[in-house]
Amino acid sequence: MEEQLLKIGELAALCNITPKALRVYENKGLIKPVKIDGESGYRYYSANQVKDVETLIEWRDMGFSLKEIKIIFSGKYSKKDINLILSAKKREWQEKIWIAEAKMDEIDKLGCTLVFDEKKDLASLSDKDRAWYLSKLAVLNDENVRQAISEAIWL
Repeated sequence: MEEQLLKIGELAALCNITPKALRVYENKGLIKPVKIDGESGYRYYSANQVKDVETLIEWRDMGFSLKEIKIIFSGKYSKKDINLILSAKKREWQEKIWIAEAKMDEIDKLGCTLVFDEKKDLASLSDKDRAWYLSKLAVLNDENVRQAISEAIWL
C-alpha cells in the first residue's frame, strides 16, 4: 500500500504555517519534500514530516534562528555542544527578561512621578513644553545607572 503524500498547502495547514514558510525551510535545507512533480512543480511531503515541521517551529518559538536550527540538527555536534548552545540561548532570554523588567520599573517610576507632580497640568502645556517635560522624566536616574553598570559587570 502506497503512503499518502501531502501537498505543500496541506502540510502547511496541518502545521499552522504558510506554504511560503515551508519553501523557506526547504531553501535553507531544513525540510525537504519527499517528492517534487517534474511537470507541475508540486511539492509532496510524507505524514512523518509533520512532526519534523512541528519540531522546527518549536525551536523557532524558543528564539533559535533557522541557521542555528540547521547547525543543531546537522548531527555534527555532541550533546555537550548542544547543551552549550541551549545555555547560551537561555542567557539571551534572561537578558531580555532583565531589560523588560527594567523598562517596567521605569514605567512605574514615570507613573509615580506624574501622579505626585500635581503642579504640572500637562493639558495646559504647549506640545513642545509637554514633550520636553516628559522626555526629562525619562532620563536615567542615578539608581538606574548604577543598576545598568552592575548588570553589565556581572554578564
